[in-house]
Order: sequence, then structure tokens, then C-alpha cells
Amino acid sequence: MMAEMFLGADGDGTDGSVPHGSGGVDTGRIDPASAAGWADTADATSDLDGDGVRESVVFDGAVLGGDAAGVLIVATDTDLDGTTDRLATVADDGEYGVWEFRRADDGTARWVRTDEGSLGGDESHRVPGK
Repeated sequence: MMAEMFLGADGDGTDGSVPHGSGGVDTGRIDPASAAGWADTADATSDLDGDGVRESVVFDGAVLGGDAAGVLIVATDTDLDGTTDRLATVADDGEYGVWEFRRADDGTARWVRTDEGSLGGDESHRVPGK
């Protein structure tokens, strides 16, 4: 799929628009291009904007292999063209990240990390040992 072909300028799916190391799901755990590529092969299951059209796929990062298991991924086709253009991820420790697929004026395509952080720890909802 088209979304699988593009990574950010630094090769990790971002263009550095959000500082690394300031919280958020580790980009080493989730490659937005791979996650979008997987989501593009699945049928949309959720209507997040309430317009009556299912445009999102919600899945566990385990389907991507590696260290992505336990990361909730929401892949959304915001413009309904058949390909994912927004990803939101939440790890089991509350760390989250958001990416958007963008195309520059020169046609260059990349995943841009637009947000990251932590939802805050609620010890009563954490898995023991984590």
C-alpha cells in the first residue's frame, strides 16, 4: 500500500516536529508507515467522527510484531480515500503518540509526529510488574 512506502526524514516515521525523548510512545516500538500499511488491509470497524461512515481500524500493535504488543493503535482514514492518514497510539503505561500522513508541495510524502506525551499514571489500572 502507498502508506507503507514513506518514512520521515530521520527514518523513524517522524520529521522531528515533536522533540524525541519528551514522552510518548517510543517510535522504535511503532513504525507509523507499517501500522498504516497493516490497517489499510483491514476493514474499518469504527466511526469516530459520528458521520455514520466507518473510517477507523482499532488494533493491538502485536499484529506488527516486535515490541509493539500491548500498544493500542487507532488508524483513521480522515479523507475516506481508502488509505490511513492519521494514527494514534496508546501504550499500556499511558504514553501516547499521534502521527499524520502529509504530502509537501514538492510531492514528498512523510509521516509527521504531531503529538506525544503521557496520560498520567493511574496505579490502580496498571498491569502488575510493569
